[in-house]
Amino acid sequence: MKSEILPERDRPYTGFDLRLANLAKYLIRHRRGAMVLQVIIFVACILATASLRLHDDPNAWPPSSDRFVQLNDRITRHFGGGNSVSVEISVDSGTVFTLQNLHTIKDVTDAIYAIHGVIPYAVRSLSALEAKRFDLQNAGTPDETLVMAPLMPDYPQTDDEVRKIEVATMANPMVYGVLVSKDKKSALILADFRSGPAGGKLDTTEPVSIYKAINQVLLEYQRPGIQLRAAGTPIIIGWVNSYGLRYVAAAFVAFILIIAVMLWYGFRRLSGVLLPLRVSLLGALMGFGLYRLFFGPVLFSASALLAPFIVVAAGACHSVQFLSRFFYEEYPRLGDSEQAIISTFVSRLRPMLVSLLCDVVPFAIMAIIPFENIRALGLVTGLGLISLTIDEFVLMIPALSAVALRELQNPHLQVVEKQGPNRLDLWLERVARGIIERPAVGVAIIVVSVIFTAVLGRGILNAPVGQDNTYAIHNYLTRSWTRNPIYLMEREISARFGGVYTMTVLVNGLNPHGKALENPQVLSAIDQLAIFMRKQPSIGYVADVGFYIKTGREFVHSMDPAFFSIPDTRREIGEGLEAYTAVTPGGYDWLFDQNYNSAVIEAYTSSTAPEVVRQLVDSTQQEADRLFKGLPVEVGVAGGTVGIAEAFNRNIGYWLVMGALLGFLGTFLLSIPFIRSVTLPALLIIPLALGTIAALGVMILAGIQLNSNATAALAIASGVGIDSEVYLLYRVREEYARLGDFKEALIQGFVKIRRALMVSNGALIFGCWVLSPIPLYVGYVGFGMGLVLAFCFVLSGLLSPILWSWFGKRAIVGDVAVSGKAQYELERAANG
Repeated sequence: MKSEILPERDRPYTGFDLRLANLAKYLIRHRRGAMVLQVIIFVACILATASLRLHDDPNAWPPSSDRFVQLNDRITRHFGGGNSVSVEISVDSGTVFTLQNLHTIKDVTDAIYAIHGVIPYAVRSLSALEAKRFDLQNAGTPDETLVMAPLMPDYPQTDDEVRKIEVATMANPMVYGVLVSKDKKSALILADFRSGPAGGKLDTTEPVSIYKAINQVLLEYQRPGIQLRAAGTPIIIGWVNSYGLRYVAAAFVAFILIIAVMLWYGFRRLSGVLLPLRVSLLGALMGFGLYRLFFGPVLFSASALLAPFIVVAAGACHSVQFLSRFFYEEYPRLGDSEQAIISTFVSRLRPMLVSLLCDVVPFAIMAIIPFENIRALGLVTGLGLISLTIDEFVLMIPALSAVALRELQNPHLQVVEKQGPNRLDLWLERVARGIIERPAVGVAIIVVSVIFTAVLGRGILNAPVGQDNTYAIHNYLTRSWTRNPIYLMEREISARFGGVYTMTVLVNGLNPHGKALENPQVLSAIDQLAIFMRKQPSIGYVADVGFYIKTGREFVHSMDPAFFSIPDTRREIGEGLEAYTAVTPGGYDWLFDQNYNSAVIEAYTSSTAPEVVRQLVDSTQQEADRLFKGLPVEVGVAGGTVGIAEAFNRNIGYWLVMGALLGFLGTFLLSIPFIRSVTLPALLIIPLALGTIAALGVMILAGIQLNSNATAALAIASGVGIDSEVYLLYRVREEYARLGDFKEALIQGFVKIRRALMVSNGALIFGCWVLSPIPLYVGYVGFGMGLVLAFCFVLSGLLSPILWSWFGKRAIVGDVAVSGKAQYELERAANG
């Protein structure tokens, strides 16, 4: 039976509510101007976003204060090694020692020399001047001469020259097995690129430009009969930040489409889809626009490209709450679109403001975490969420008022008005009443939830935390690396040459003028450490000055193997070093300095897995401590890709935990003054903490590595995850002011808010999960975000009403005044 009680008009607004009502009226009256303002903001943000440049330097990701980062900076300033690339030329049949193949090797080498930012003396190849041939001419005669010359300084012109190059290669252990594979089917070119200016004068480059330049070289010289491949950290990151961005764009489009479908299912009207998406997209654009305004035109990590997913998720969630209240409650109750908008704005502002501020907190925490990739994500996302606080309140009202009259004629809305409570509402009311009115059921649900969380999260404490960039850029869920050409090229090169990731050990004399490398004990220790590193199963090629000195000494003594050892006098060592530098001035600056006081041992490893990196660093450090004990040098273990990986891994675990804890703590502290309670914010966080633990447990079971990308999923728990509870809390308080009965208010608040929460959270969860098949890190990040949101939504929906009913009216509604009980009783009586 339909109620004959007339809809109650809102009582006159007072105090802060009156100011809000006046603001809403002003925005409605000036909606055309506000719409023009929105267009201007859209255009300005698009232009600002289009002017941003991406400069993603993995060497700058870990904290700059870490000793491994500082050591790597020292090494790269003097010897390079920060952006190492391996290029392989393999033949389908025969060997690389043909006229055509050697010409291709030299063509590719020369093309690499011409790339912007390459370090010329760090290029190693058959045709580089650093590769030597050792010839004993006129052997056994008075004119016997030892000749050390470049192996292939120019294009060979005859087959006889090719044979001589092949013989010389086989006779030089610094080339055979290093720059040419043992089966002679592949040749390797090693190159390094500057990652930062030295003295402000030298060229610099970054992974995207390195990847594009190397890829262009491969395409130019690829021909039938050979395969050209490239690998290394700049190739991985460069591919992700160029070609891989297509996957990110496709993932974002899919994300938007799924949210749009879910919004249409919930509202069945165009404004119910377009308005939330407009708010969300503007917030995402404003995040990048504000970053451009305050932090300049350079994005220092591609992780910031995850920000639009998070901002759109939060924006859609809050917009759904606003529109659900307007379409399904305020307009049917008041019958006037303008009054309904004003009432919705006044009633929704406080919970929306608290929720949005809570959304910002974890990303503000991320913005101060000393990892550049995490910081970039925190800054852009935080700025986008801050912009939502303006957009949701100021720009939603003019947009809604512009379409309200037409949309209110929607047949679906009129059907919903006539139907009243639907089956879902009735079912939710029965469930909520059964749980709240039966304490034993509530206890059982909480016990089961805690046990369920403990079972899922039991593997968290023992789970490895770190980042293996070989796999971290791909999708752990689908093992997408098995189909990725970058990964396949890397594995092929590693299989033939032992690895593509650099591990660099610095040996530096304590006396700047002491020529420490001429000290036989120091050089012997360098040689012994390099031998130790060659024996490690994950290390392939190792270059060190000791090996060069031993090889040169053997050559000088007519290739007598007895002389393949470190000389025992400073004079002989000095002559050996001088022999190399005199033949090719500057050709060995990548290995030792011109003062003979500093040197590096450079190794190439096949993996940057956290456990491999830890074993390499620890074992090498222990051996270095033993070998160099008491010698006048300092030894730094290690720089290069391995050193940066170790800096990342040994800090990320701490900051993942600390970031999550600070996010929850910040949310708790921020909530206190708005909610006017200390106990209640703690109750809000309990389901979120349980949901986070459960989600992390499932992610580990799914084979997802806990790396820096996991921070997005963790942050969304204490941010967007709390929104449902905040809206429920304010709705319960609103119902209590109307009913005067705490238990009934809890039930009614749960039922009335749950439909909107299911639409908004369902859109977000399915929108995140649709990203799962994407063959990039966005896939498992989206899966993790959806998982966290799903667990937090379900657990907060189950546990919050139970916990709140236990703590009672005083803790939940506080001093809220009862004002509408008589009207409620009249409506109930009229409805039978």
